[in-house]
Amino acid sequence: MAHLRLTGDRAMVAPYATTTFLSAFLVFQVQPIIAKFILPWFGGGSAVWTATQLFFQVALLGGYAYAHLLASRLGPKRQGGIHLILLIAALAAIPIIPDKAWMPDSDGDPTLRIVALLAVTVGAPYLLLSTTGPLVQQWFARAHPGGNPYVLYALSNAGSLIGLLAYPLVVERFVGLRGQTWIWSGGYGVFAVLCGVLAWRSRSAPPVAAVEGTASSDAGAQSVGAMNVVLWAALPSCAVILLLAVTTQITQDVAAIPMLWVLLLSIYLVTFILCFSGDRWYEPQSYGVGLAVALGTGWWVLDHPILEIFVQMGIYCFLLFFGCMALHGELTRIRPAARHLTAYYLLISTGGALGGVFVALVAPRIFDGYWEYHVALVGTAVLVLDARVLDEWRRRRAGRRSSLDLIPPIRGLRAGVGAAALAGMVVLSFALWRQVEARTYAADFIGRNFYGSVRIYTGSPGDPQQETLAMEHGRILHGFQFTAPARHADRTGYYGPASGAGIALIERRAALGRPMHIGVVGLGAGMLTAYAEPSDTMEIYEINPMVLDLAESPFTYLTDARARGARVEVHLGDARLVLERQLAAGSKQFDVLLLDAFSSDAIPVHLLTEQAFQIYRQHLAFDGVIATNISNHHVDLRPVLLGAGAAQGLDFAWVQGFSDASLGYLQSSWVILGPPSFIERPTVAAVMGQWPSRKSILWTDDSNNLFSLLRFR
Repeated sequence: MAHLRLTGDRAMVAPYATTTFLSAFLVFQVQPIIAKFILPWFGGGSAVWTATQLFFQVALLGGYAYAHLLASRLGPKRQGGIHLILLIAALAAIPIIPDKAWMPDSDGDPTLRIVALLAVTVGAPYLLLSTTGPLVQQWFARAHPGGNPYVLYALSNAGSLIGLLAYPLVVERFVGLRGQTWIWSGGYGVFAVLCGVLAWRSRSAPPVAAVEGTASSDAGAQSVGAMNVVLWAALPSCAVILLLAVTTQITQDVAAIPMLWVLLLSIYLVTFILCFSGDRWYEPQSYGVGLAVALGTGWWVLDHPILEIFVQMGIYCFLLFFGCMALHGELTRIRPAARHLTAYYLLISTGGALGGVFVALVAPRIFDGYWEYHVALVGTAVLVLDARVLDEWRRRRAGRRSSLDLIPPIRGLRAGVGAAALAGMVVLSFALWRQVEARTYAADFIGRNFYGSVRIYTGSPGDPQQETLAMEHGRILHGFQFTAPARHADRTGYYGPASGAGIALIERRAALGRPMHIGVVGLGAGMLTAYAEPSDTMEIYEINPMVLDLAESPFTYLTDARARGARVEVHLGDARLVLERQLAAGSKQFDVLLLDAFSSDAIPVHLLTEQAFQIYRQHLAFDGVIATNISNHHVDLRPVLLGAGAAQGLDFAWVQGFSDASLGYLQSSWVILGPPSFIERPTVAAVMGQWPSRKSILWTDDSNNLFSLLRFR
């Protein structure tokens, strides 16, 4: 691809580059800003990010469609006038602060609610920002016929990447969320002025058809054919599916946080930048080998979920880079001439939107697990191989054979490589299918909704004393129950009598000498209700309606507790939001509040901030305690709980539960926060774990850095 050649005064060209860069910067700043703002409203899971990406992909499509219609149907004068009017009108949407009226008030799938919220809050500014790339490139092509508009596309992606990286490294660290929305809104105002100037100037520019014959970017361009049109949409669609599927795989075991979103989205954008910066960055043979290795390790890592988190992240990032590099590389190899520029971008954005729709709306309804990851791996292999075969067929048909093709060994080697690639794709597809089959075959039930994938299976089948019915959320065990009727009410798992939960409940009951009022955040299989005794009141907060249905049947913990005379009530919805609303009717006066709301192994960050603990503290009785399950393969949450407790004037005790297979006990880690009178009780003091560092970190809604807490092992 040719380098950018500027004809005329550089000062006259600078506004194109500045406007393109600023628009891209703002486009990718607003995504983590607005997603982080609404994350606590919808449960804090990875599906919130997927839903926001659905909106932004669809809005990008709308922006490119608008740009295409403007450029293809209207003359320069009307184009500039209409765009100028819309730029001014969109200023009415700032500042981009979401209205709390959009908070969920039901337990249904909130995906479309999130999309509607984003459309109202940032829809108009974002749509106009997303039109900047293709429109400004059209305006540039008119004013500078010797230049290469594709380089502005690479500049746009560079602005996107810098905007993304600036968020966790600078913006998130030093500016609060509301401040971020105001700064972004000011940036949009500057953009509107710059783009408005260009729109006004474009009114007097000649049509692009008058200059396209001299555009250097047409070198290497392909004609518009049916297969090319399909690939212009299919390749970027598969790249988006791969991006979102990999994001889900990582965030379901760590947390849905901007840093992880930014890391993966940055890799995705880097591949765009490299591929659209010139043909030298994508060499099909070399990247074909890398892609084969990446796809193989991407399959392998799913069967090794206990790998160190940084190893898993490295493998997923490796897969994402080579997968997107191959998909985007083939996309640039079949780029059209400049006169088809907006149609090309329109189909790219169509593919991206279809990928977002598939992951956010279609996959949860047709899959009972996160099988879109498997679809992405197979789709990447199929599409890249298809694009390479099509290119080879066209090359041979046009008679453009290399002199090396005349050498029989070389011809044989090429044929062997092609056969190996086809065989590898078949083997990969079979291996992925067996992986899905292995996970579903042994399941008594497997289902999926917005809040995750849940699987029920029988453990130790056939053993009358050890057989269990187990619940798995994502890839982590979230409770089980012995099937032998005599053991139905056993206090087991992470919640045995010597666990932090058991200590908190047993010791509080001993101190009070009366029925207790217990709050539980996170239902799971309902194992904590084994501690509910006659006349106790236990209120449970669960966001996932599927989990509630399964806890009612086939598990019997809830039924058994009610049969013992306990009052057990389940509140559906995000625990923090429900508890905050309940404060309007007064404090619950919980004697014990148990926090056990993990989704797979992911951290519910919004449930562990200072603002969340302020709500919990208001719901506690005067001498009540909070026990939090921090058992996690990847993250050490003790500093966060120490900081949260100190901010609420509560003392800290760390309790490690031991494992015992015969009793069903699992190794656990709990933190108990309470008044000194409880923490200093002999039984509590005797089980407190030693933690010499006593490092304290206070998370807030505006500031919460998870990476410093990741475990290295």
